[in-house]
Amino acid sequence: MRQARITTLAAGAAVVALTAAGCSPSDTDDDAGPVTLETWISQDMETLFPGDAGAYDNISVLDVVYDGLVRYDPETTEPYNYVAESIEPNDDNTVWTITIKPDLTFQNGEPVDAEAFARSWNYTADGDNGLYSNYFFGIIEGYDEMQPETDDDGNITAEGAADELSGVKVTDDLTLEVTLASPFAGFATMLGYTGFFPIAQECLDDVEKCAKEPIGNGPFQVTDWQQSQELTAEKWADYPLEETPDYDAIHWTEYATGETSGWADFKAGDLDLSFPPTAEVESAKNDPELSERYVEAPGAALTYLGFSGYTEGPWNDIEFRKAISMAIDREGIISSLGSGQATPADSWVVPGGVPGGEAGTCEWCTYDPEAAKAALEAAGGWPEGEKLQISLGDNDAEVEYFTAIGNSIEEVLGIPYELNIDPDYFTTRAEQGYDGMFRNNWFPDYPLNENYLSFYASGSAQDSQFGWYSKAFEDKLDEAAAAASLDESVALYQEAEGILAEEFPTIPFRWSFSATYYSDRLDNVVLNPFSGAPILRQIEVTA
Repeated sequence: MRQARITTLAAGAAVVALTAAGCSPSDTDDDAGPVTLETWISQDMETLFPGDAGAYDNISVLDVVYDGLVRYDPETTEPYNYVAESIEPNDDNTVWTITIKPDLTFQNGEPVDAEAFARSWNYTADGDNGLYSNYFFGIIEGYDEMQPETDDDGNITAEGAADELSGVKVTDDLTLEVTLASPFAGFATMLGYTGFFPIAQECLDDVEKCAKEPIGNGPFQVTDWQQSQELTAEKWADYPLEETPDYDAIHWTEYATGETSGWADFKAGDLDLSFPPTAEVESAKNDPELSERYVEAPGAALTYLGFSGYTEGPWNDIEFRKAISMAIDREGIISSLGSGQATPADSWVVPGGVPGGEAGTCEWCTYDPEAAKAALEAAGGWPEGEKLQISLGDNDAEVEYFTAIGNSIEEVLGIPYELNIDPDYFTTRAEQGYDGMFRNNWFPDYPLNENYLSFYASGSAQDSQFGWYSKAFEDKLDEAAAAASLDESVALYQEAEGILAEEFPTIPFRWSFSATYYSDRLDNVVLNPFSGAPILRQIEVTA
């Protein structure tokens, strides 16, 4: 459940790297030393503490530094037990018993046991700590008592009454009993997300240090992070589980937000993974050698438009929102700027990408200038002399997209606009600091249609971004969560998406299309079905 920043250019999905023809990073003899995978991250990655990770970059690093209870099959997206030996619900899906595999340790030798998960979840669920993934734990009994009281400006006026989740109990060294605040058939599906990773006690003893020098339980150990420059992780020699590659280290070069994913360095032979900026996509596609080192997959990241429903304005009228949506020429914009790396969106849940995702749920996502004009007239028009503000972060590719969106709206509806490029975009959006329309992006944290829908509910970390509330929608979410089986739950979440489509608080724009070029020394490059990033654990590297 993450309002994500996707650091890519053409696609809006997470993509990673290729090298110039005939040139590979770290070409070396067998005796020349460790084999290192060269890739990239963005300079605005600030932390490697699992409970505070909410973007593509830190999640990609943490995926090889930590292991969770479950991992996800890249083909089916289904979760499978990894650190967990078993995850079993009771009859009504309110109490879950989690058994952990024996003899696992962190990289400092501490045991990865039930207490390691309990201490991690308690720390992240404690609202006084202000971590990003806090809201994930709202489904567990005792969460409300751990949240601080705040004033109208969001300042903490009193700390939470509890510092542990009453619903998380360590029943023996390797067993957790988790009691949910209400039934949720999809609970096990969530448990591969970074916010549910275990934490070593040494980490909690110095959280600030751990955010820069994590003590993981995964196949790689961070050995050096020169923030805003580079990060290195070396293979952990004592890693006991099966999903670890045969290369020795990963080196990430950090690039400034808005820049390419190291395309120039890729062409120079210094990266193993990258994707070109929009202007170079066609030439890369037409290069016969590069085309042999290219992998693509439908993406799950949705770029969509939100409105400041917490302020007065025409956007509080559904007819106005319909007008804006039907005035956007998705096909034309994406074909001119997307270079085949995105598809127009007409739903809020990725079609076919997670259980319950299907196309065509958005009735007003088709370009229709005449219907758009009629809807605008029904809404009472646009205030004369005013401009529609469209806010977004500082990303060159997204500025191109949203300029085209603004031009399409102005051409069809005669509404002048201005782009507000905000370097503090995520903070401003969370603080309800916009007046008008703003960019949003989401890719799922786990394979369930609920993950695209739950953040619209009141009390979630995202609901304040839109100022929208629907009792019918929230009642349907509750009904879906309480379903007896996951299949029934998925079907009811589809009905919730139908309510979202009727009330139309946000406008779907595009689905990512994930793609990556890779160097000629890589094999088995597989893309994450959620973020679109290469799964580093599966890559094979030849020296």
